[in-house]
Amino acid sequence: MDRSLPGNGCSHRGARHDDCERGSLLVWAAFVMLVILGLVATGVQNEAAHDRFARTELASEGQARAVADAGVVDAFAWFRRQQVQPVTTFAPRRDLTSVPSVNETDDASVGLVREYEILPSLWGRYEVRLTRAAEAFVDTDGDGRHDAGESYTDTDGSGMWDDAGGTRDVSLERGLPGQGAVWLIESRGLLYDRPRQDLPLGTSPNDVRASARVSSEVRRLTIIPPASAALCVAAGSSVSVGSRGRLRGGTNAAGIAYPQMSGSPSLFAGSEVTGTPASAPVPDYVGTLEAIFGVGEAELRSMADISTTDPEAVPSPLPSHALIVFEGDITFDSDRPLRGTGVVVVLGNCTVSAGSNSWFSGLLWVGGTLTVRAPCYLRGVLIAEGSADVRGTGGDLAEIEHDDGVISELLSLMGQYRHSKTLYVPGASGAGE
Repeated sequence: MDRSLPGNGCSHRGARHDDCERGSLLVWAAFVMLVILGLVATGVQNEAAHDRFARTELASEGQARAVADAGVVDAFAWFRRQQVQPVTTFAPRRDLTSVPSVNETDDASVGLVREYEILPSLWGRYEVRLTRAAEAFVDTDGDGRHDAGESYTDTDGSGMWDDAGGTRDVSLERGLPGQGAVWLIESRGLLYDRPRQDLPLGTSPNDVRASARVSSEVRRLTIIPPASAALCVAAGSSVSVGSRGRLRGGTNAAGIAYPQMSGSPSLFAGSEVTGTPASAPVPDYVGTLEAIFGVGEAELRSMADISTTDPEAVPSPLPSHALIVFEGDITFDSDRPLRGTGVVVVLGNCTVSAGSNSWFSGLLWVGGTLTVRAPCYLRGVLIAEGSADVRGTGGDLAEIEHDDGVISELLSLMGQYRHSKTLYVPGASGAGE
């Protein structure tokens, strides 16, 4: 009787059977190894495909974000271009039939819109939408906001109450009176595949690949000195004016202004302080950054043309009508005098050293101690939250002179909208957004 195993061609006869059995195991092992290698190869290919897809998606999201950023920049330029300031209505215009033609947007019914080609068959579009007012509601509890259960007018039929949206005036929300001081810009960037040039974006097959939204604020720079004076200090007793130190106010300005009940300045022989009056105790004196510029330290840094901790990064002369914020102590000397016109904010101590020959026109705000030595001529207004020491050297004057014209010029040329450089993302990206 044939006792061989089915399909393996082996019989039950001693060593020959064992050899045959080992051969069968090797065949099965090789088969299993091939299967495993195939699975590994398939897995590697799938992983590589997923990686390529993820990189493509990431690149698309990054490009959509760049398109949205471009919308913020364009909106900022739009606000600065408007002849009537401050801007109270966001309304980009398009009228190609007028003379000269007006082409501020591709679609005035939406807001500020532009479409442009990035690569062949790849297009970008940004939308900075018009202001959308919050839907009216009955404020039952009088807390000034819509709460669950309070009735409202469902204007758009969405089935839910909608808050204000689009690019809008947020001056009151930021604690500033009036209109147009602060605008919130919301920009949506869309990335489109465009295989069909004859069809508009959004019409298949010209579909959205990715989208992103960013928001930022533009605000007008306010400059409100605590008093009309050449030198404003946080305490009268912290002021010292030595020989050949000269502080000039004017017909409607004091030489020195300080809070009432804060002591009196120390005026030494050879000093000169003039004005109407020469020294003025001021009720309700406030010389903080927030009171003068309407923003805090972080926001002011974001609005600055130069914000730095490196003294070498502060040029001499200063860029014309620039806002400079220096974080720390700084000394202006003969190698780097304080020269130019603008607004300089020093968050630490500020020293205008002897022999610097500084010549500055504008507003200088110092968070710490202000030290001024000759020869120098500083025109406009100086504000110190710490002590102030002004004195000449030898035959040279250390001179500070109030000038209303300088402040008016700063407000005119620097009071335009300034872009807060901090962007934030109010919504996630995605093709279905």
